[in-house]
Amino acid sequence: MSEKIVLTYESMQEYFRQSVEFIFLDRVEVVSGQSAEGTKLVSAQDWYFKYHFPGNPVMPGVFQMEAIMQTGGLIINTLEGKKELSLLFEGCKDVRIYGSVRPGDVLKTNAVLLSYKRGIAKFRGESKVREKLLCTMEFMLISPEEMKNIMDRRGEKQIEVIRP
Repeated sequence: MSEKIVLTYESMQEYFRQSVEFIFLDRVEVVSGQSAEGTKLVSAQDWYFKYHFPGNPVMPGVFQMEAIMQTGGLIINTLEGKKELSLLFEGCKDVRIYGSVRPGDVLKTNAVLLSYKRGIAKFRGESKVREKLLCTMEFMLISPEEMKNIMDRRGEKQIEVIRP
């Protein structure tokens, strides 16, 4: 059985390419290449509550989804030699949001790796607060670097990845 890796907010910053304001996890326990469970202590001081919505603070549903995807990405990035690998959102399906996340909640995320081939990783994930299911989804993350390397070896035409 694989050993769990525990990442804190500070240690996760080594894996993510986005700014710290867009890290929606405080702690993650990862079984590399298999699964991960994340935790976010939702604070009234989180920047998005000022805008979403004044007087009725609710974490945007897409941020719940992002927290699940970040949890999944760490399943790949904690594999040996994959720490620096860029993972980009490719798509999602069967997304269901069943409830809201508010200041004071502890958001729990879970992701399971379904497959990982040729730079394409498929996952199933969910989020909960107090054991109440709030979001479920399947999603894919891609690694442009791995896809490029495979295509280079095959001599195939490159897919251009546009980055901001």
